[in-house]
Amino acid sequence: SAAAGDARRRLQWHRRRCVWRVLGLDACAPAVSRYAQRSAAADSAVRVAIGRERELQSRDLPGNTVGVLPLSVQSADTSYASLGHGVAALIATDLARSNRLVIVERLHLDAVMRELDMVRAGRVDSSSAPRVGRIVGARRVILGNLDIRPTGALQLGSTVANAVSGVVDASLSGNATVNRIFDAEKAMVFRLLEALGVTLTPAERRAIEPHQTQNLAALLAFSNGVRAELNRDAVGAIAHYNAAARLDPGFTEARARATAIQGTDVARLGSSAAVSRVSSLSNELVNRSTPVLFGSGVDAPVTRQQLITITISIRTP
Repeated sequence: SAAAGDARRRLQWHRRRCVWRVLGLDACAPAVSRYAQRSAAADSAVRVAIGRERELQSRDLPGNTVGVLPLSVQSADTSYASLGHGVAALIATDLARSNRLVIVERLHLDAVMRELDMVRAGRVDSSSAPRVGRIVGARRVILGNLDIRPTGALQLGSTVANAVSGVVDASLSGNATVNRIFDAEKAMVFRLLEALGVTLTPAERRAIEPHQTQNLAALLAFSNGVRAELNRDAVGAIAHYNAAARLDPGFTEARARATAIQGTDVARLGSSAAVSRVSSLSNELVNRSTPVLFGSGVDAPVTRQQLITITISIRTP
């Protein structure tokens, strides 16, 4: 029921607060309603945790805390490049349906990946995952890979890394086709729950079984949105989530994520990407050995050189 779902979410938030309290961080304050504020709080908490990393006691991490990182993708088809982000998001949502697990909020995982430069480097593996777990308060971290062949054959693999021992608790793999990736994700979730020692109630199993979408195009758009959020491109994330919801009107998580970012939060979260684009343009203009004639795309003769001033204004709502 809706009331039971609300109660479960409140319980998970209480457990998550306990995790951050164990780590001795100031991030145990109640969740705020606005997406940008929660995102900023996650960034701040992660920076504090990294600064105090040597003091963190991983053995104190509750055994039921889990973080799900983006899956790596191997495919000659670049249209699948972001698919690992979307599949990881679906896995996290399904795992969270068990009352026995506390899933680390994605905003915290995104923050630590950005802070440790794992996004640009594309480097998250079983050796670095335990460190991520210690920083965000997850005893076990799930990562994996999608190997998509030109024939459409798909291999989905998952690894459960232990932040306390630093070793891999379980390695799982399965085969399917890319068009059946939805079934492969569900099968992997049930295997992960078994590896995590979770016994589902009949109600929890029924909650996990339905597919959020079985539209591959919608899943790809959703995956692009998850990756855009990780890269601080709020405007792009909203566009991708809305596209996913249009392709599959029943894809409720895509619509919910777009709604969460809407409004004034976009200006704040999108400022980073906007500044990057503007600074890139200004650097290109300043560092050119020959002047530019705007409007024609060709270098201007010396007699027509002009002084150009570029002003960047950043407003925080």
